[in-house]
Amino acid sequence: MSLLHPYFLIPAILLLFLSFMEVYGSKKPSLKYLYYFGAWFSIVAGFRYYVGADYGAYKGIYLFYSNDFPYSEILKKSIYMDSNVYMEWLYVLINKILLDIFKAPFHILTFLIAIITIFTNYNYIKENSFYPYTYIILLMFPNFFIGECGQIRQNMGGALGYYAIRYIKERNLPMFLLFIHLAGGIHNVCYLLLPMYWLVKIPLNKFIMALLFTTSVILSPFHIYNYFGSFLDSIMPNSDAVNTFNGYMSDTAERINGGFGLPEFTISIFVIILFTFDTQMKEKLPYYEYFRNYSVIGVCFYFIFRDNPIYSSRLTGIFIAASGMVIVNALYVANTQIKKFLYAYLVFSILFNFVIFSSFKNITKGNFTFDRYRNVLLP
Repeated sequence: MSLLHPYFLIPAILLLFLSFMEVYGSKKPSLKYLYYFGAWFSIVAGFRYYVGADYGAYKGIYLFYSNDFPYSEILKKSIYMDSNVYMEWLYVLINKILLDIFKAPFHILTFLIAIITIFTNYNYIKENSFYPYTYIILLMFPNFFIGECGQIRQNMGGALGYYAIRYIKERNLPMFLLFIHLAGGIHNVCYLLLPMYWLVKIPLNKFIMALLFTTSVILSPFHIYNYFGSFLDSIMPNSDAVNTFNGYMSDTAERINGGFGLPEFTISIFVIILFTFDTQMKEKLPYYEYFRNYSVIGVCFYFIFRDNPIYSSRLTGIFIAASGMVIVNALYVANTQIKKFLYAYLVFSILFNFVIFSSFKNITKGNFTFDRYRNVLLP
């Protein structure tokens, strides 16, 4: 197991402490610390130097692709007209402006994306979670390293897409459509969130959820996604330069062929928590059903696309990301004894994911260790 750089390890320890205080302390810690963490993580993710599995690919896009197109072509792409820009329009536009107008080095792009992504995410967390510090540390391993320090396009698009939930609550369709358009302009997969404006209103009970999950598991070996290949390919990266999602984790042949692995275990625990607390959360948590419906779609997608590593990662992740909100907010409705058990599981999950992330050499592959991590701003 490799040692994570203190730039990441120390904030993780502090977040774990704040998590304990917000769950069990007599007074919850101030939310102002969220912005301190946000600023710090923006620096360590934004100013990293050849850190992260996708760093070289995104730098190549910045230096050798984005500036090749006139603004008129990017504009046509943004309004769905024929264009020779094959990558998402807003990401190309951000790249082009920084390079064409400001002559900015690549780390300015990664810093700008980190700021937008992290602070958009933290505002979303603050608005929707009763335990924001617990939510952040729960998702840190490996999400922060794969997202903010890796797949920055899908991560930024997802942040904008989830921020748009506030406009579903307000039933503000124009603003929701605007944010989905912007999110899709960063990564096409975010367009899948468009129907959620209406789907979050669909009532679900435990029987319907069980039926949906069972049907998805049954459909898994039939590869029905092959019938939608052209559509699915249209919302996935279509060049080797950006198709680097698997830089950290590789699927084993056993799991691809129907075995039971870590993703299945994690989803199983989520389903247990969902069924255990669904009634209480519907009664006590405003808008809980929205996050539940996102998560249910994510679980179904996972099993339907399970044999395809790309689809089961990208298409599933954009929906199942909401499951963290469901799990953490379940602490709010649990009684004292069950709350202790659930929080113990969350802490175990955090530590377990940290060990797994380290043991599979993902830390060294991404250059996140003390001896390999480099930052253009920090020593």
